[in-house]
Amino acid sequence: MYDRTLDDRKLTFGVSGKLWKNVLVMYDRQTGSLWSHLTGEAVVGPLTGQRLKTYPAAMMTWSEWRSLHPQTLVLEKPAGGRGMRDPYEDYYYSARTGIIPEKHRDSRLHPKTWIVGLVLDGRAKAYPFPALDRTGVLNDRFGGRELAVTYCKEARSGAVFDRHLEEKTLTFGPDPAEEASCRFMRDKETGSRWQRLTGAAVEGPMKGRRLAQLTSTQSFWFGWKDYYPKSEVFSAESSK
Repeated sequence: MYDRTLDDRKLTFGVSGKLWKNVLVMYDRQTGSLWSHLTGEAVVGPLTGQRLKTYPAAMMTWSEWRSLHPQTLVLEKPAGGRGMRDPYEDYYYSARTGIIPEKHRDSRLHPKTWIVGLVLDGRAKAYPFPALDRTGVLNDRFGGRELAVTYCKEARSGAVFDRHLEEKTLTFGPDPAEEASCRFMRDKETGSRWQRLTGAAVEGPMKGRRLAQLTSTQSFWFGWKDYYPKSEVFSAESSK
């Protein structure tokens, strides 16, 4: 999610229909510059090199979003519009990796592995869904920050939070009372219960507090590595 105000000027965007490194490109109607969906950076046109401010956002199943935000508003499609079927559904599970051949070969992960990608202080790191699924919550240190990287398989979603709160660095793990669910986690220091995908404490001494969420991206590995060829990849061995 991006702030469309740049240097006190409000920009309006549309989808160009073009690709850059196999990622969609949007354009602004004020200057005609082309912008990467993945990075928010203008790559062609008068604003080349400018970058939009980012906000943390979530990508998850509709059912999980609705359970977390039951009063949510929904953008309704115009009457007569196409239904809610995803035209790319088959693509997610195929071996195809976009229209343009991969620019940067990297066999550390399968090209179609889903990852949570993070950029801090100019460094990039990818957290593969399979690694996240094994524990549900990862405590990591990267870019000078103490991180909690969370995942919920049912929601098909991950998030990244700063686990330093009120002068304490918290250590998170799955909630033992919720073995059949991936919605919650607990911190070892206070025993408080937190929502994995919002970072909100809902029970215990920390109830009412919320972890600061960092901007992250959910992407296929083949798309991420072409933008960030020097990206680190989380592994259990590298975290020791």
